[in-house]
Amino acid sequence: MSEAPVVSTTTPTELLATGRRHLAVRDYTAATEVLAGACEALAAEHGDTADQCAEAYLWYGKALLGLSREESGVLGDGVPGSGNADEEDEGNEEGDDNGDAENGKDENGKDEESEKVVTNGGAEKSEAESTTKDEEPAASSIKPEGEAEADAEAEQPGPSNGEVDESTAEDAEDENDVDNLQLAWEMLELSRSILEKRVTAGGGDAARAALADAHLALGEVALESETYDKAVVDMQSCLELQKELYRSDDRRIAETHYQIGLANSLASNFEDAITHFKNAANILETRIATLENPTAAKDDATVKKYSANDPFYTVDGEIKELKELLPEIREKIHDMMDYKAETIKRVRETLCPSNGDGASSSSNGGGLISSSSGASSSTAKPISNISHLIKRKRKSSEGAADEGSAAKRTNT
Repeated sequence: MSEAPVVSTTTPTELLATGRRHLAVRDYTAATEVLAGACEALAAEHGDTADQCAEAYLWYGKALLGLSREESGVLGDGVPGSGNADEEDEGNEEGDDNGDAENGKDENGKDEESEKVVTNGGAEKSEAESTTKDEEPAASSIKPEGEAEADAEAEQPGPSNGEVDESTAEDAEDENDVDNLQLAWEMLELSRSILEKRVTAGGGDAARAALADAHLALGEVALESETYDKAVVDMQSCLELQKELYRSDDRRIAETHYQIGLANSLASNFEDAITHFKNAANILETRIATLENPTAAKDDATVKKYSANDPFYTVDGEIKELKELLPEIREKIHDMMDYKAETIKRVRETLCPSNGDGASSSSNGGGLISSSSGASSSTAKPISNISHLIKRKRKSSEGAADEGSAAKRTNT
């Protein structure tokens, strides 16, 4: 990662131009530092939510987004524990030295007491033993000033505890530091709110184009943070503005369609993803056809704009780049179709298992019914005469008819 160059300019406009140049060559570290200075200068001069700060916030948010992608994709996790082994070894050596010193003191004290006991004779020896036994706890609790200071130094935290303090301090600093992706979202959201006020006040096409860029950048931030539904909403807002501003075959509209398709694919909305990927491919094909026509390419406003802003731009170069992008988009479309078919297949297998359980159950059920009926028919005696049942039914029906005729007579 290249170090940020020392910027001698102090004007916010010059800082903004310098930061955009760094961003164009993807030097995100230098771009963030320069654009941060531009934002601070403009905020100090006009206020944090002033209209003059919108573009600076927008480009600063884009630079932070690029830096966040670079850190997450290139740097990865750092290697913990570097340089700690030597400090731990030093701490262990100091601890061993302190332990040896204390042991030396204990041994010297014991030797002095034994020498006193030997020189004073038998009677004094017993008295010395009794007095030393009684006075040992008090003597151990009361120490000379030199020994107390040495013990205090030994009890103080060594290098290992210092490492813990350093790690806790680093953790506190990490908690205070805002993540680059989070800071990018905050700056882009602030830029979006300012640009919306400008568009409402009649800022024109330039304000709407900047607002579309802010929505697209917010969608990319949401895509990086894996909030895909929010990404689709922001990118759809960008697409609506771009359709009002640019031609139908503009490359920026194709890029937005591709981003929306990517967000939908990550959210498992395969149908919407296929639709947007196809729209992006169709726009690029139309754009290639326009550029391959010399007359149309000469009169194209986008070509004129690119030629004015980029001295290295050529029509042949854009055609080559677009033709290289088309196979990737078509491959995405095929992938989404495969994922969609696989998902539908899994859903069908979940709802209607294809292992024959349903069919077997129905067939087996029929078999059980037929077998049970067959078994009952085989065990029970066959019914050959049902005349007694018919007679009863007829009799009951005749009785009902007689009762009805009697009622009719009564009514008559």
